[in-house]
Amino acid sequence: MKHSVIRCCSLLILALLIAVPMAEAKKDTLVVAFDRRMMTLDNNETTDRSSLVLYHNWGDTLVYRDPVKREMVPCLAESYQFIDPMTIEMKLRKGVTFHNGEPFNAEAVRYSMEILKDPKTLNYGYFKVFKEVQVIDDHTVRLVSDKPNPTALEMIANMFSIYPPGYYKKVGREGFGKSPVGTGPYQFVSWKQDTEVVFKAYPNYFGGPKGKAKIPNLLIRIIPEEVTRVAELMTGGVDLIRGGLVSPEQIPLIEKNPSLKIDSDEILRTWYITLDSIGRSGVAFFKDKRVRQAVNHAIDKDEIIQTVLKGFAKVTHSAANSLHFGYEPNLTVYPYDPAKAKKLLAEAGFPNGFTVDYYAYRDKSVAEAISGYLTAVGIKTNMKWLGGQWDVMDKNLAAGSIPLAYLSWGSYSVFDASSILNRFFMSDNPQCYGTTPEVDKLLAEANIIVDPLKRKELYSRAQKIIAEEAYWVPLYNAKVVSAMAKNLNFKPSYDEIDRYFTAAYTD
Repeated sequence: MKHSVIRCCSLLILALLIAVPMAEAKKDTLVVAFDRRMMTLDNNETTDRSSLVLYHNWGDTLVYRDPVKREMVPCLAESYQFIDPMTIEMKLRKGVTFHNGEPFNAEAVRYSMEILKDPKTLNYGYFKVFKEVQVIDDHTVRLVSDKPNPTALEMIANMFSIYPPGYYKKVGREGFGKSPVGTGPYQFVSWKQDTEVVFKAYPNYFGGPKGKAKIPNLLIRIIPEEVTRVAELMTGGVDLIRGGLVSPEQIPLIEKNPSLKIDSDEILRTWYITLDSIGRSGVAFFKDKRVRQAVNHAIDKDEIIQTVLKGFAKVTHSAANSLHFGYEPNLTVYPYDPAKAKKLLAEAGFPNGFTVDYYAYRDKSVAEAISGYLTAVGIKTNMKWLGGQWDVMDKNLAAGSIPLAYLSWGSYSVFDASSILNRFFMSDNPQCYGTTPEVDKLLAEANIIVDPLKRKELYSRAQKIIAEEAYWVPLYNAKVVSAMAKNLNFKPSYDEIDRYFTAAYTD
């Protein structure tokens, strides 16, 4: 009841704010609201989407996903070609400099790969397949994998951050995370960890497929509470709320304000419940397949989508997203059936249910709805709410301490089923809480096959086993929603990477 009162008061405050005219937009600064403090700005050292988004604004990759054409185009590389399934030769742009004046060249590419291949780097696992960067000359490199690498371009476009060797060696891993230097349209100015990050347009930016930043200054404001973020948008304190940080229940209020607008797009992110089916956390309930099936039958996905998400999502039954290459739609389905869930729990030896710790870090309304469905069939949850702290959740997952959690995964914007299946269903990955030797074998084989038809077949078989074993409760694929000032020309992207350098004011 207390939460309901607070929620009603919050909505009332927002309703009153609708009538408040928004302050005139700042023509030289784009102010964007983020939801949480970042632990680092080094994209190599976190799986936090916020840092990934910012990297693509202050840094560049060798190839770039054009969000309009939805295809890969050269960026820091001016051209590329596959010499063979394991080797990509890239001709690098000449005359490009990092923000500190260091030249971008083949050595920068080689050194940046060296950072990623260091086991001390958090995202080391994604680049183990790359064997080396061969420097042919100052502006030609060959990226060599130790086996056929079907997702090489996807990984290079999204996660291969290019850093200046001299500066990185001088400040070290920790120093770089606090004050990064790249080649991108915006350059870093300052960071107050709990409140703001400041960037300015890099005057010597080469342009390329991104083009130069249209707005001279970029200010990222950290505003944890959604009510406050929306209020700041309505009163002109921010110009844009980062994609994914506007809950559907706020959309009607925003749409009523003539100074604001909403835009959305389908994205790669999948929302799901993970179950500790191998007992890593010391909790044995979910080792029984019948218990996992019961949890699947306990959740009314359609009701969550219609009542909590206001229709901004679609039901999924697969661990992979419908936008992934290799997605398989024809899988075992667990329809909402609380009576069957109770029956399965009784058959598993829990006629009175049980109590379990339940972790969540985002979308609290959905997290609470899930808890309610589980309680209704006898599974009582001790909610461990992490309040937007994905880094904390990710570390706990890797440590094996999570028995039950409501999560989402955006696949690092890599549109291949491997980007989600490998992470969560290969036994050598620390985020794996359930798999079989056959799934392991299928995914490992798909990693080194270039033939798309064969890869699709392997992913299909793997997804069917995962669904049959009920290792997850796949919930939904949703749309990313952005709210912004009416006079801001900006569109959220299907790859969930906000490109703030494309934003422009219309008057």
